[in-house]
Amino acid sequence: MSALERHGIKHLSPSSLNLWLENPGLWTIRYLAGVKDETGAAMARGSAVETGMLHGLHGKEGAADTALANFDLNMAGEIADHIEVERKMIGPMVEQCAKWKAPSPVVASQFKVEHWFDGVSVPVVGYLDFAFDDIDVDLKTTKACPSSPRANHVRQASLYRAARNRRGALLYVTHAKHAFYEIDDEARDRALGELQSAALSLQRFLTKFDLAEDAIRALPMNMDSFMWSEATKAKVAELQL
Repeated sequence: MSALERHGIKHLSPSSLNLWLENPGLWTIRYLAGVKDETGAAMARGSAVETGMLHGLHGKEGAADTALANFDLNMAGEIADHIEVERKMIGPMVEQCAKWKAPSPVVASQFKVEHWFDGVSVPVVGYLDFAFDDIDVDLKTTKACPSSPRANHVRQASLYRAARNRRGALLYVTHAKHAFYEIDDEARDRALGELQSAALSLQRFLTKFDLAEDAIRALPMNMDSFMWSEATKAKVAELQL
């Protein structure tokens, strides 16, 4: 049994590898201590906009209403100022999705992909947002549209490119604009190298520990990042790190 499997990890994902690169301590809390964060308002907003976009891509009316209903369901009726801020962006974001010209009718959505890296004992699995006839597109909702695609997003889209051997791109949507970035071969190869290096380093790290608690305690916990939820912070306090 490999080190990854010994610690209960049957597959990796682009997001987990990005987290290992950006904040290894938090990675151990989520994936070794098993703390699962509740869906935040920003994440629920992204899911809602994706639902609305798919509704529109199928030529149906009421895409924004569908997106808002999805958001309200995920928020389970919770009311707070920060939730309302996210909710107000959904309609305009769905409008921006509609302004983007799809290259063809959508073929599939939330499509599972799997890729194996040499030397890594488990696959990397992800879920592609939208597949069209000759290109795959991952949707990113954000409050500020980047002038170039973000590195963590390029890694994710590059893994999909490698797994499916197709063109791939990122669609960024804000409440006021959208931007489309196709991932070229050079960017794909660089990003895949980064993901493979991350997977190998994680695998090597876990070979040093039989117990999850020992692996968790071997890393510093930098909780300044916005990625730390109250649940993950509470787990650190419980472990007395």
